[in-house]
Amino acid sequence: MKDWKHLTLEQRKAISNGISHNYKLKDIAKTLGFDPTSISKEVKRNRENITVGKNITNCNKTNRWPFVCTGCKNKYNNQCCFTKYKYDAVKAQRKANINLINSRKGIDIDSDKFCEIDSIIKNGVDDKKSIYQITIENKDTIDKSVTTLYRYVNKGYLTTTRTDLPYAVTYKKRKHNKKYEYSENKNIDRTGHTYIDYLAYIHKHPGIYVWQLDFLGTIKTDNNNILSFILPNLQFIIIDLIKNPNQDKIVEFFDELEEKIGTNAFIELIPVILTDRDPSFTDIESICFSKITGEERCKLYFCDSYVSNQKPNVENMNKQLRLFFPKGKTIDNYTKNDIKNINKTLLNIPLKSLDSYSAKDAFINVFDEELFNKLF
Repeated sequence: MKDWKHLTLEQRKAISNGISHNYKLKDIAKTLGFDPTSISKEVKRNRENITVGKNITNCNKTNRWPFVCTGCKNKYNNQCCFTKYKYDAVKAQRKANINLINSRKGIDIDSDKFCEIDSIIKNGVDDKKSIYQITIENKDTIDKSVTTLYRYVNKGYLTTTRTDLPYAVTYKKRKHNKKYEYSENKNIDRTGHTYIDYLAYIHKHPGIYVWQLDFLGTIKTDNNNILSFILPNLQFIIIDLIKNPNQDKIVEFFDELEEKIGTNAFIELIPVILTDRDPSFTDIESICFSKITGEERCKLYFCDSYVSNQKPNVENMNKQLRLFFPKGKTIDNYTKNDIKNINKTLLNIPLKSLDSYSAKDAFINVFDEELFNKLF
């Protein structure tokens, strides 16, 4: 196999110098370690037309080596009526660099393989999968990186477009015409359960599991809502359909969770909950204390008003849930079984943050499969 080499700027300068001193082509080629044909093509390909006027007839001397007027005794003769050429090493190098960059653009793949990858990406995105998930699930077929596939999408090479991807479209400017506070919140005593109290607690208990709790949010005419409950360390989420949400329904959610896995497992798995100031989350005592034993089963803390970034993980998860529950669409036609199936789908997605493992894999590895099965 031939060992192809690119000419460097210094080698091009050597070629220009050799032409100026009327060196033979084979001598220049031998000095640089290249085939004479390569040197000949280099000069002819990169020579520059420096003709002043409309002379368009080539001199016989420029139809053969050295293909330029350098070294010709008539190059400064105004009576010369032929097209004049010169070889500029610096300009030749600049041109070669541009050609090299352009040659590396585009898709380094044959048409059949490209069509196969295009079909896999299209079907995956239609199934609400991320490019990362599609790549992991088809790693035996897709030999391109996630970054490369995103570049194919952005360049318009694939059938899938940017607007087909989640969050790729331009966001609308948010309305900030008014702030609001739930009227039910005005008389709630959250002493010992504020965000500052939360920071103090986790400082004294480093490494403790903190779950984040929130509602997805629905249209005003819906009677139901989606409850998001996430353990950020493992990207593990539990979602549930709450009909006509209120304090009692949230307490019922946690009581059922305790019954499923047992009080001891509940205390180990869910020691701390961080949520917002939604009125449905304000029955602190009923959430924190077990009806089975009467003892404390978890700690509950509230974020400050209007500071959603204090619980960013559940906010980000709600974005992902929008793939299944689009904004402006009703969720009243979903059943609890539908929500359970979507939950399982989310837990089986391979995640880059977990080194291609799913949230289910991470949960089972940290806890055990028996606990997972009790939850689902």
